[in-house]
Amino acid sequence: MNLARFSERIEGLKYLVDKMDLTGSRVRRYLMRMPFSSDRDLLEGHFDILQKACEILSDQKVKPVLMQLEHLFSKIHDIQGTLTALKEKRILDEVELFEIKHFSVICADASALCRQAGFVHENLYPLQEAFNMLDPDHTGTVSFYIYDSYSKPLAEARKQVASIDPARDAGRWDRLQDIIQKEELAVREKLSLKLAVMYRALQENFDRMARIEIWFAKARLALMYNMVRPETVPYDRPGVLSVVEMVNPAIADTLKDAGEKFQPVSVTLHSEPCLLTGANMSGKTVVLKTLALIQALTQFSFFVPAQKASIPLVKDVFLVIGDKQDQYRGLSSFAAEMLDLDRIMANMAVGTKMLILADEPARTTNPAEGAAILCAFVEYLEKHGVMSLISTHYGDLGLSCRKLRVAGFQGSNVKGRLDPLQINRYMNYSLIEDKGGSVPLEALNIARLLGVDESFIDTAKKYLK
Repeated sequence: MNLARFSERIEGLKYLVDKMDLTGSRVRRYLMRMPFSSDRDLLEGHFDILQKACEILSDQKVKPVLMQLEHLFSKIHDIQGTLTALKEKRILDEVELFEIKHFSVICADASALCRQAGFVHENLYPLQEAFNMLDPDHTGTVSFYIYDSYSKPLAEARKQVASIDPARDAGRWDRLQDIIQKEELAVREKLSLKLAVMYRALQENFDRMARIEIWFAKARLALMYNMVRPETVPYDRPGVLSVVEMVNPAIADTLKDAGEKFQPVSVTLHSEPCLLTGANMSGKTVVLKTLALIQALTQFSFFVPAQKASIPLVKDVFLVIGDKQDQYRGLSSFAAEMLDLDRIMANMAVGTKMLILADEPARTTNPAEGAAILCAFVEYLEKHGVMSLISTHYGDLGLSCRKLRVAGFQGSNVKGRLDPLQINRYMNYSLIEDKGGSVPLEALNIARLLGVDESFIDTAKKYLK
């Protein structure tokens, strides 16, 4: 599973990728192909590189060097087609030969700048041999031309054709042009065969240049959102997921634009299911989405938006949001959700280590069957020892699993009538242990503070059980 697929599943991941402001489609394409990794040694190595990139970005003395490096990134052409032609040993045209020459110069400059900045990772192969091959006259310029020095017959034919009037001696002109074309083709073929030997170094440098840009883009992102290096727990060991003061950047930015602040939330999960209760608007869904985001960021070698994080590595992350229809297959919300749960259980059955985050499963069906489905799902999770957080609006289910509750609405702080646009200011999104597991009854209180008709509220209270 790569980053592109995860970006479709985990809300907020694409938002952060877009914030990285990469120079072109080639780099974004490379980033989106990056695999979801559960290899702790690999991830820790990546975090070492990212940490170094953050340190370099924070050093004001290196800023001019980094600006030059960023300028180089913007000059790199997408030469993957040319590299593929080399691999397949096709004859390159003049534009493709220019691209190789231009790229070899950029690599030399980038290598020097990385050394100046102290970034010793992703070392580039020297391509001086390729440059010399494409600069036989030692001009030192980036431009490319099939120089006369490549072929004596070519040089002679060009010399002769320059002295001929094609209108007066069309036959000789055409013969010389044929010679020129034949010799230029022979030169391109010879150069292409020699460059094909260097294919691996050229391809590797092309990939490494993308990775260098991505490392610094990840570092800028980390500094932008005060992200931290997560601690990782090996895949083959049971672990506790613990995130202190986590933030969802996309939601935080939206709130900031509206003059509001995102309240950081802390959460701890064990290798077992945990229920999350809370009234409507209490932020349960945000908790699930943010946890999914942090897990994904960790296993794609990003730092995470939190004060501290310890993340057990898994093979997959399932975020099930039950209010979305599967439009592609024409399924209802409930049908799509049931198929999601079935797929999750199939993965559990074969022992796949996962993090499961489900938002109010079975809420789109009747309460009796919905509660039964939820209980059965929790039982299945308990049986397989799967780390999971399941939000629910069903109360008093009689389940023995661990329960958390969103602290919720702080109505005692409201003075007078509640402004609908100010509700969030009176919400406490902190998670607290809840032995009972009952869902807070806050809706009618909020309705009263909003100024809804008192007689209507009194009538509604009669039906509370």
